[in-house]
Amino acid sequence: MPRRLRLAWAASFVAMPHVLIPHAALAQSQFDLQTVVVQSDATAPETVDANGPPVTETTAGPVQGYRALTAASATRTNTPIQEIPQSIQVIPRSVIDDQDALSVAEVLRNVSGVQGTNPVQTPAFTSAYIRGFPAEYWVDGLTTFYNGGDRDSLVNVERIEVLKGPNAILYGGGTGAPLGGVINLVSKLPTDKPFAELGFTFGSYGYLQPYFDVNTPLTKDGTVLFRMTGEYTSAGSFIDVLETERYSFNPTLTFTNKIDTTLTLQGRISSWEQQEYQGLPATGTVTGGFRLNPNMFIGPADIPNSTSRVQSLTATFDHRFDDVWSANIQARISNTKYKELAQNFTSGFDFAGNAPAAPLAYWNVLNISLYQEQQEATIVANALAKFNVGPTENKLLFGADYSRVSDDGNMYGDFNDIFTLGYVNLLNPVYPPYVEPGQSVGNVIADAQNVYNTAGAYVQLQSTVWERLHLVGGLRLANLRIDSVSPAFQTSSSMDTTELLPRVGAVVDVFKGFSLYASYSQGLKANPFTIYVGAPQPEHSEQSEAGIKFDLGYGLTGSMALFEINRTGVPVFTGIASEAIGVQRSSGFETDLLWQPNSNWQVLASYAYVDAIVVDPIPGVAAAGNQLNMVPPNSGRLWVNYKFDPGPLKGWSVGAGIYAASGAYVDLANEYETSSYFTIDAKIAYEKDNFKAQVTAKNLTGEDYFVPYNYYGGRIAPGDARSIYGKVAWTFQ
Repeated sequence: MPRRLRLAWAASFVAMPHVLIPHAALAQSQFDLQTVVVQSDATAPETVDANGPPVTETTAGPVQGYRALTAASATRTNTPIQEIPQSIQVIPRSVIDDQDALSVAEVLRNVSGVQGTNPVQTPAFTSAYIRGFPAEYWVDGLTTFYNGGDRDSLVNVERIEVLKGPNAILYGGGTGAPLGGVINLVSKLPTDKPFAELGFTFGSYGYLQPYFDVNTPLTKDGTVLFRMTGEYTSAGSFIDVLETERYSFNPTLTFTNKIDTTLTLQGRISSWEQQEYQGLPATGTVTGGFRLNPNMFIGPADIPNSTSRVQSLTATFDHRFDDVWSANIQARISNTKYKELAQNFTSGFDFAGNAPAAPLAYWNVLNISLYQEQQEATIVANALAKFNVGPTENKLLFGADYSRVSDDGNMYGDFNDIFTLGYVNLLNPVYPPYVEPGQSVGNVIADAQNVYNTAGAYVQLQSTVWERLHLVGGLRLANLRIDSVSPAFQTSSSMDTTELLPRVGAVVDVFKGFSLYASYSQGLKANPFTIYVGAPQPEHSEQSEAGIKFDLGYGLTGSMALFEINRTGVPVFTGIASEAIGVQRSSGFETDLLWQPNSNWQVLASYAYVDAIVVDPIPGVAAAGNQLNMVPPNSGRLWVNYKFDPGPLKGWSVGAGIYAASGAYVDLANEYETSSYFTIDAKIAYEKDNFKAQVTAKNLTGEDYFVPYNYYGGRIAPGDARSIYGKVAWTFQ
């Protein structure tokens, strides 16, 4: 079952913070449609290669081919990426479409040092990692607590911005600042010219996904705009039994006077339904004297589906007072529900169950059910001043935020199942019937009624001096409060802490197209669902980063970075409960490169080396120097796309890519480890007028491999099998 209710086993949980991203000016969409509304502070760098692909104005900012020219996640202002003193990577819609990505995790393979949440996992899991530490998912710059519903839907995504490191100055919500960084899904917005796109994707294992994207102004003068996207997905799997049904519908309404004021309302209705997949044990997959069926689903084939539903409404108000001052307010309310049902395999009371309970391949099973619901409300307000003083150009940002999440959950299971249901031989499994555990006091494994309150006030100054030195500095006064009650176990705990968190950074343009940068930042977060010895304690993090950014002409752009992130106060289970004594460190090197010499070629490459370790020993669990689990030390991506334009093959394009990763440990004890692997993808597409067709092959060579699976602290899952998908789409204008 998901880690969020493992308080009975004193495991920590990472919740989701939030940040506000001011709306960029509603500009050209991917259909090259003009809209004139509130002008943001977005600017494009002067070094746009004239020989490369044309620059397209999207509703999330200007893009040249695969290269986004601005990003808002790092500063809450639309700043040229070359002027941001830290690693931030943007994957625009053009990359998502060319690769025909089927999940957010697949898109994230394009970014160095990032592992996305496995698509077969329950949406409640937030097992994404950046630079070796847990990362958080946002939608339009606000926290999505537990990331429920149709987590992998891409129909409403204009781009994905990946911000690396624990920069807490602009973050609140959930339980504080993220550790590894943020994966921010930026939504599509309306434009003032009508269009519609209809299409569907189909392929291996019964995959079928119809989708639509409809945009229409509701008034002739373009002051009221409407856009709605939606998709439905029905799919089988190379994993036995698994069948997924999910959908996402996203209506957006914009009111604007086309001069200085905009109000945007964004709705989201999202659902996911599938049998809960709990992975496989390490013994029988990556170790041991026998081999299990890698495609096996553990549990009865007729187990009821688990479900996740989300409903949310987001409102964003932008107003520009004059050429200096502008303001932004963003608010979201949401409701998320989960129901999860599993027949969990165990080794007695060892829920990770990576070794059999009895020779040769016998495991215990335990029927478990979980029910959870969250009510979330978030509001963030900014005031931005832009002004020049002498040789400096300045952006001064003032802001405040508040988030409240109420989270009620219950996990049920009868521990007598471990004895009464007997053993299951996973080499020849016959599972007992699944019986949903009754909601009685004797069956409670964990229950919690939690309220998370996060508040903060911040100030940030960005200054460009003599057009060559770009400075960022800021402070956040952050308050975290958690109140937790367990009615079944008659326990309660609370934490209330306030701290001042800094952030500083600088970029120096050594010469045109080549810059050096360095930055330092701190983070603060709480760890809910953790039983502490004494009062709960917050966790602290800090990051130091230095690197280069370059735009060397001939379409070659990119960045390289050295980084170190330190965590202190990590909860460590010490026999009865947890103490905030853990220390961990992640350090390494990463690079992200893009080469677009002309409008025909796009070449994307990335590589990361991550050394994430336990600094202080965890008694009975991990020695000092052990590698953190789930994190491959080496990983990288290469993707090449070519468009035949002009010429007799105009409209055709081909692409191919490879992703490779070294083996990673499954557990903190470093007892189990996966092997290195690589996969190759390829595509061929044709586009003319209002029609597009594409065929994409995933894992073209049919590589067999395993990856760590974040379930009960670490298990194994098979890597994606070879699959082929087709896509057709029509655009109407």
